[in-house]
Amino acid sequence: MKRHRLGLLFCSLILLVVSGRSDPRTSDWLESLHLTATGSVAQVDNLSRTSYEPTRKDATTYEFSVSSTQPRQLTRNLLLTGSAEVSSLSVSEYDLTDQVRFSGRLALQRKFGLGPQATVLKFSAGTSYKSARFAGDRGWTTEASGQVSKRILANVRLAANAGFLEHSARSATFDLNQHSFSVDAQWDIDDHWTLSASAGRLSGDIVANAAWAVWAQAISGGFGPTVSNYYNARPWTVTHLYGPNWVSYNVEADVDFWSISLGYAFNDRTSVEVRRSGAYVVNRIGITYPTDSWGLSLTHRF
Repeated sequence: MKRHRLGLLFCSLILLVVSGRSDPRTSDWLESLHLTATGSVAQVDNLSRTSYEPTRKDATTYEFSVSSTQPRQLTRNLLLTGSAEVSSLSVSEYDLTDQVRFSGRLALQRKFGLGPQATVLKFSAGTSYKSARFAGDRGWTTEASGQVSKRILANVRLAANAGFLEHSARSATFDLNQHSFSVDAQWDIDDHWTLSASAGRLSGDIVANAAWAVWAQAISGGFGPTVSNYYNARPWTVTHLYGPNWVSYNVEADVDFWSISLGYAFNDRTSVEVRRSGAYVVNRIGITYPTDSWGLSLTHRF
């Protein structure tokens, strides 16, 4: 209940920033409110995050989000932004993994100097509620992050990021506590084309999945005492997410992740992006869960 009250309080604060204005004129409020809709489709290899290769499940995912953002210029170099978002994930082959998320976020940005090449420091914090089709994964998520960015050339931007995430779910299997570090690069090739890349590392809790036949061997000692002792000490439950009697389990892991994307802007409002990304997960006893994906997204700003 305490986490729920904190989440509701934070969401109320977001709404005050997004909807509140010192100027009472409605037209000014609407002009400063930015609405964005994004639709994405991706082909994901090993969506199930499964270690045993013959049983890995690949699938096509569909995502859609609508967000509203409103900035407030506090001083010449200080910007406060409030945002709210509703997003959904749908996987037709494994519909128990479908989910809807309601999010709110505050970001404070400080610009050091004048012009587009000045260094920018940004801190943000947010909370969201995850309404997953599988009840055990439902719950509140809190996030905090920091970023320092700079344009080293007029059309090249670099950024370094650090973040923290905690998800408190109904089932301990889906509880997460993670921290991450990453670097981003963006090259504005011309007025239409943009090339972006990122790489980083995440450490903390990861939810993996296994077919019952494989899991039964793991916890009974069929793969050795190290595997058995570790998995028996971690939360797990039968969820049927990727098939009858499939198990979801929680492990501590390090994740090396990367992505590269090419975007094309048709105009100031509409753009399309193709993305290639991957994640290499290694848990504390050296078992791996590689994931790769290709994706295409369309974004329109109202």
